[in-house]
Amino acid sequence: MSEQEKKYSIYQSSLETNHIGVSEFLKFYNWAKQYSYTKVTLDLLSVNYIDANLSAIIISLVHKLKIERKVWVYIEFSNSTISVFFRNGLMAHLQGKGNDNDIYDNRQSTIALTAFSPSEDEQFCSYLRNHFFAHRGLADVSTTVKSSLKNHYIEVFTNVGLHANTSLPVFTCGQYFPEKKQLRFTLVDLGEGFLPKIHKATNGKVSDDKSAIIWATEGINTTKDIAVFGPGGTGLKEIKNYCNNNNGSFHICSGLGYVNMLNKRTIENNLTNPFPGSIVNIIMRNI
Repeated sequence: MSEQEKKYSIYQSSLETNHIGVSEFLKFYNWAKQYSYTKVTLDLLSVNYIDANLSAIIISLVHKLKIERKVWVYIEFSNSTISVFFRNGLMAHLQGKGNDNDIYDNRQSTIALTAFSPSEDEQFCSYLRNHFFAHRGLADVSTTVKSSLKNHYIEVFTNVGLHANTSLPVFTCGQYFPEKKQLRFTLVDLGEGFLPKIHKATNGKVSDDKSAIIWATEGINTTKDIAVFGPGGTGLKEIKNYCNNNNGSFHICSGLGYVNMLNKRTIENNLTNPFPGSIVNIIMRNI
């Protein structure tokens, strides 16, 4: 097969950071990883709207294909979608510039797509302080709430280093929608996911990805060595509680499981293909 023929097209008119959008990119990922030492094209020309938070999912899969299969991905965006990806830094990452995006977001709507090593706790903390919680979309959120959420996100990030069994980058990004008074923030890691350590910690009682996600958000559960690290397990629970109490949504994906928690309800979905890591996505409303 020639390089010109190695093209995968997505024909959805709209892609959101939900189980449908994630599934579409996982189909591409599973198609692309059959190849090695080659270039492939992801055709998104038919997509009229792409949630910018999908940038973290896109770049994580592109990165994994590159380092594990030596597959280089070229992406074709439509004219209606490409602007936000210059502004939030996805194009800089795709061009090999990493976090060094020299294009200013004149709309001040995005939280820059940024890659961190799982050991870069201080850098992640600085990013939360200077980019996420300093964003104009959170201007009316109290300092107390911001401080609390920041601590919970730091715990989530720290858990990647403790539990995910990976040295691969963690990718984060966000987007603010002023007309909707809504801000979305996404964190993606390429570790082993929720299930393996939780399955072991529960002596096999938790045996599927969705149950592992729910177990991890109950707040009384942790796979940490408490004698070494102290009590844990509250980060995901408290972010979930914030969403439940403030009309938000909390999406978590790991392996074949995709769980959406909103309005004190839990909606579970199965993915056709497993996500090679974990996704934590918050949607903050009425801000």
